[in-house]
Amino acid sequence: MNEAANFCRGKCFKDDLKPFDSIVNRLPYTPTGKRLDRMSLPLDAKMNDSRSQLDAHSFYGTLQCRASNLYYKQIKQRPLIISRSTFAGHGKYASHWLGDNHAQVEDMTISVVSSMKFNIFGIPLVGADICGFSGNQTTPELCARWHQIGAFQPFSRNHRDCKYSQEPWRFNETYFDNKTKTSYMDIMRQAIQRKYHLLRYYYTQMSQLSFGNNTQSTVYKPLFFEFPEDPGAYTDIPNNVMIG
Repeated sequence: MNEAANFCRGKCFKDDLKPFDSIVNRLPYTPTGKRLDRMSLPLDAKMNDSRSQLDAHSFYGTLQCRASNLYYKQIKQRPLIISRSTFAGHGKYASHWLGDNHAQVEDMTISVVSSMKFNIFGIPLVGADICGFSGNQTTPELCARWHQIGAFQPFSRNHRDCKYSQEPWRFNETYFDNKTKTSYMDIMRQAIQRKYHLLRYYYTQMSQLSFGNNTQSTVYKPLFFEFPEDPGAYTDIPNNVMIG
């Protein structure tokens, strides 16, 4: 988490200053319909160059990653930075994970399309919190299927808040897939092993993208990137992914 956050709505203190017409009340358009200063800095705050927080807010996380990236290069180390907050040009300095999601099938599907989108944005190392980060406790089947999908996403991790536990070993031999008669724990184990088998391939793809002749622009991509004339490439996109 690298946003400019304070867990308040704008400023975190009360004072006796005369109320003023905040920028947040005069915005012609608000993405998502939620207040932009929710759990974040007030948009009227001034930067060192006198610009308002509104002008620099979305750039904060990318500038933070840029500073970290340059530091590691100065000490002759290769940076690997995973960020949640991103802005245009972010892919030059850091990678991305898709942020807090929920333990539900819809979010698992969204993780596939979102990983494609961030590849299009120039951030190839991207992925989701497998099994869901928040909300209801994941089910054995959902967690197993999400491990299978996550095995093919460039960045993979089983991660959630502290309310529930969802490590693969918790879904022991008592949880079975009725069709294959395979335990969900074994399905997750196989998915993790598959990801380890693919690591060198992913490493090669990332290296070619970063240091090669740039003949490719994405790693995790939709089918229509390679077959734009095929009408079938535009249907069922979450189930049609190309790697490299």
